[in-house]
Amino acid sequence: MSIQHIHQYKTKVEKIKQYGGSKNESSISPAFENLLEQYCLSKGIELIPKLEYKIAFNTLVYPDSTVKDALRQSWGYWESKDEFDSLDVEIQDKINKGYPTLSTLF
Repeated sequence: MSIQHIHQYKTKVEKIKQYGGSKNESSISPAFENLLEQYCLSKGIELIPKLEYKIAFNTLVYPDSTVKDALRQSWGYWESKDEFDSLDVEIQDKINKGYPTLSTLF
């Protein structure tokens, strides 16, 4: 991931806040998703949004995105949060629900 991509991400977030007046997760997460996609592109892997995972008792969870390779192996997960969320509470909530925790970016 290049410094240029990180600067582009920060600029995009500031524009979203300025133009849209919003700091919520659904408004700013596409900018971070684009940053992650740039990283994945450089590594030959893909960022796949909203894949379902069956956990205990046939419950389904949907991480915001999963990083996958050409063999469909999962390399990591992304769960979007915003500055209004209590990160510790949100992480514990996802863990309690059974979301994947190996290589997860909150």
